[in-house]
Amino acid sequence: MSTAQSKHFNLHWQRFDHYWIAVFAASGTFPPPVKTALESLGMREAAPGAMAIKVPRQWKLAWDTVYATLQKSNLLDGIEAAVMPSEKDEKLELIAMDRRPVAAIKAIADSLWLGDALIADQLMCYLQPVFSGRDKIFGYESFARAKAADGSIIGGDKIIAASRVLNIEYMIDRHLHVEAIKTFVSSEFNGFLFINFFPDFIMRPAVYLEGLGETAKSLGMVAKNLVLDFTKSEMQRDLSHLKSVCEYGRSRGYSLALDDIESFESARKLLPEIRPDFVKIDMQLVHKMADADVRATIRQIVELAHTTGASVIGEGIEDDEMFQQLKTLGVDLFQGYYFSPPLPVEKIFQKASVAG
Repeated sequence: MSTAQSKHFNLHWQRFDHYWIAVFAASGTFPPPVKTALESLGMREAAPGAMAIKVPRQWKLAWDTVYATLQKSNLLDGIEAAVMPSEKDEKLELIAMDRRPVAAIKAIADSLWLGDALIADQLMCYLQPVFSGRDKIFGYESFARAKAADGSIIGGDKIIAASRVLNIEYMIDRHLHVEAIKTFVSSEFNGFLFINFFPDFIMRPAVYLEGLGETAKSLGMVAKNLVLDFTKSEMQRDLSHLKSVCEYGRSRGYSLALDDIESFESARKLLPEIRPDFVKIDMQLVHKMADADVRATIRQIVELAHTTGASVIGEGIEDDEMFQQLKTLGVDLFQGYYFSPPLPVEKIFQKASVAG
């Protein structure tokens, strides 16, 4: 195992000093020109129809050349591949046990930037304010961002997708929660902090949420001001599990939010079960408020939320007309680019300084 940069994160695909890359021909043999091309890359025949090479930890560079060679030869559909960590010579049978479609290995290779960003401490949290009026900030929602090698900023959707490919969703989820709390507290912001949550990872709420609570407590953040924000996709997977996680979270003092509520039917199903503190109206509804039926739906959701004691947040507000319409419909809190996009903390301070 590499001692450099790896003691804090157990990254299977970036953890070891050397890896084996192996490719396996479905037909049991490679055409002579392809075999010659692979040999020119340093690969050797480990068995009939199997070529392998041992490469350093940054194995993506070698993999890309192997992939390009196979692609040029129009052999991708008939090939399987394996990438296996190794500090010593491994028997081909062991390597072959981890063989999978070439497309799967390519997806892993193309997602390694996330592990690099984690190791290099290039994952960060942007914050978007939630307003209780035009100028009064109620709290902030945290959004995951990563800084790429070229300095560009990578959005949360790509971070989530890459974490799933690398099977490090839990690690990324927990790391970003801690970073969000650190960012919020160190900036001396007041109010609530909304963080997106993945209940699928929490098989033992007492372990996961207690650990998160200890982190918040050590940083001086009150549990009530930490909002566990569950998105629509998470709600649909396993309602009973979501309910159990929420019940435990509530028992430990956290606040709860249901995100992306897009219909009165889903609100009527979820709100009595979860009893959230906050309900977020899906931005697709907000953007269709010119339709009288949509406005009626939003009003129904607001009225139901209020009967359960929940505050309602309108998301995706892009202009003053949307803001005014949501206020008329009884929405309590407001969020969107009309007020501010998600920003790094230093930009939030700059914006506040200019406004002041």
